[in-house]
Amino acid sequence: MRKIGGILLGIGLGILVGWGLYWFFSLAFPSLPLAVKIAIAAVAIGLIILLASLGRERYQASKKEKEKFKGVEK
Repeated sequence: MRKIGGILLGIGLGILVGWGLYWFFSLAFPSLPLAVKIAIAAVAIGLIILLASLGRERYQASKKEKEKFKGVEK
């Protein structure tokens, strides 16, 4: 159930971010062709996904490090 919830959350956020980027670029740069607007949005979404996956990876690595040194006193 948790995976389904995460997938639905990701899809919903992706749609909202895509719609927001489309709205922003249509107002800010009305003269740009649609293909350029889509490309810019794809790059922005790709960067967000990469940063999120990097943050998640670091979070999981820090949890494993804490477990490894759990028996060590301060």
